Amino acid sequence: MLPYLIESREPTVRLFELDDGRFQILDDAEVSPFLPGFGYLLVERRLADFFVENDVQRIVCENAVLFDRASGKEYKTHVRILVRQYFKPEEINDLDLEGPRLLTMNDEYYFVSPELKTLLQSASFEYFRFSRGLEGFAGTGS
Repeated sequence: MLPYLIESREPTVRLFELDDGRFQILDDAEVSPFLPGFGYLLVERRLADFFVENDVQRIVCENAVLFDRASGKEYKTHVRILVRQYFKPEEINDLDLEGPRLLTMNDEYYFVSPELKTLLQSASFEYFRFSRGLEGFAGTGS
């Protein structure tokens, strides 16, 4: 059994984490509901609530602030998800995937267990795209 790489079908904006904990929006574009990046994962509040309601294992939710320097506005529409289950690419075949799990590879790419994938699809989070194992990575031959 392999986890599924989870990605947004919608374009994502780049973010920069400021020293004060806010995330500065670097692109002039609509902010998508799923914002993965190196060392962070921000999601719309509805998705964070879904994770909590479904007892997704080994995550911590924190309020997040998105900052638009151009306008000076702050947005509190997203939640930071701290994922506490890490793995390296060579460990993908040895993961514990029982139950609803969110995992991170190299603290940059996010994966879900088969059970969490099914839950997300049945809850109509239609902005997600899933690929099994490392299929989404060029040249992996998985």
